[in-house]
Amino acid sequence: MNRKICFFIICIIFSLIVAGCEVQKVEKREMPLENFDESQYRNGELNIEKLLKNVEKLEILCRDKKMFVSSDKRIIQSIVSMVAKSKESNTEEMVERCGQYKDNKILLYKVNGEVKELLYDYDYVQEVGYIDINGKKLAPSFDLFRYIDNLLRYENYDTNIEAKVNELFNKYNWTVDYKINTLTETLPDNLKHQAGEFPIKIYWAYNNELSKEIGLDFSKYLGKTIKVEIYRLREPLPEFLKPRMDARGIILKYQDKIIGAYIDAGRHDSFACSLNRKSIEDITNMEWDDWIKNYIDYNDELDIYLSKKEPEEIIEEYFKALNEHDKKMIYACMTRKSLCKYLSSNMDNHKLFNDGFSDNNIKSVKLKKIKKMEGEFIPEGTLEYMVIVDFNFKKEITHDNGNQPRFISLKKEVEAIGWRISGIGTGP
Repeated sequence: MNRKICFFIICIIFSLIVAGCEVQKVEKREMPLENFDESQYRNGELNIEKLLKNVEKLEILCRDKKMFVSSDKRIIQSIVSMVAKSKESNTEEMVERCGQYKDNKILLYKVNGEVKELLYDYDYVQEVGYIDINGKKLAPSFDLFRYIDNLLRYENYDTNIEAKVNELFNKYNWTVDYKINTLTETLPDNLKHQAGEFPIKIYWAYNNELSKEIGLDFSKYLGKTIKVEIYRLREPLPEFLKPRMDARGIILKYQDKIIGAYIDAGRHDSFACSLNRKSIEDITNMEWDDWIKNYIDYNDELDIYLSKKEPEEIIEEYFKALNEHDKKMIYACMTRKSLCKYLSSNMDNHKLFNDGFSDNNIKSVKLKKIKKMEGEFIPEGTLEYMVIVDFNFKKEITHDNGNQPRFISLKKEVEAIGWRISGIGTGP
């Protein structure tokens, strides 16, 4: 009898083992996402692969307000693939660190009529974020949140990317998400910058250095009208460019031939790096002051005039020009490096650079006092002055009319052209 019972128990155990093995079998499935490895994306009972499969449309809602809708396959695949690569993380810590964009949603519309809701939240400063899928919080790459943020900024985008453009960026490990804009630009006849000019020549000189690093020297096309294509790239800028993160890929074409390519950072501070992620200092083995020497027109009369002025006289010329609304003289009194901030300050990111110097808010101004400052805090090669200026603004926005202090820094960016203003601030 005991033998029969033992045999019966053994049969049951064997059956359970076989059944268990059957449960663990995974059917071979078509890979719906590019480079998809299903085994990476099973988080407990949550099968993300199944959840994200066969999406035909998505919506992005910010605080329940519909901000973005797309049926574009490339856009859907990009978002879905980044969500699919999410990993489990410390839920409490993530929630604590976020809160900047809470109550946001991604709605995924599937071909069978289902609608899947993904909640998300992130903090741009700390570069953290999470998605909430069916109550389970997961941490995707922060690239997902930058991608969403950029989609909400760019109303017009084109995901049809030319093969040769894709190939060029892929060669250097950049992913092209979409084209932001196509522009027509005429390159200057030369790259020698004159005092007071908007620094477009410096823009092209700087970025040609970056382009030459990958074998594309577009200086032979100076004076030609070219096509410029601006692309949104998935990967963040290199570490040395932080806190800037978002990369734009710039392609220059002449008669459909790619003649130049480089990375730029867009709005506020566009100068970035080459496609192989090198800085201009790494490429040229020169710091800014040494490099810019090669791109100044030393025969320019205004540069020659200012080169003979003492530091205090440069300050006087600057405020005199400000009062007379003489833009050329205002900007001629500044270093070339400080001029370059006007290229992308408050720029529309659909543009390559700003159209020119913007108008200021000053109706009239009178310089009343100049005092040279001393102290260990002043960098070597720099002079600091405190000035008292009587301002009369067109509109009193951030400052009132009347006497106000300003702190002026000057340096000899290039010895041959003398002192120029490198910075103006409201505090030392």
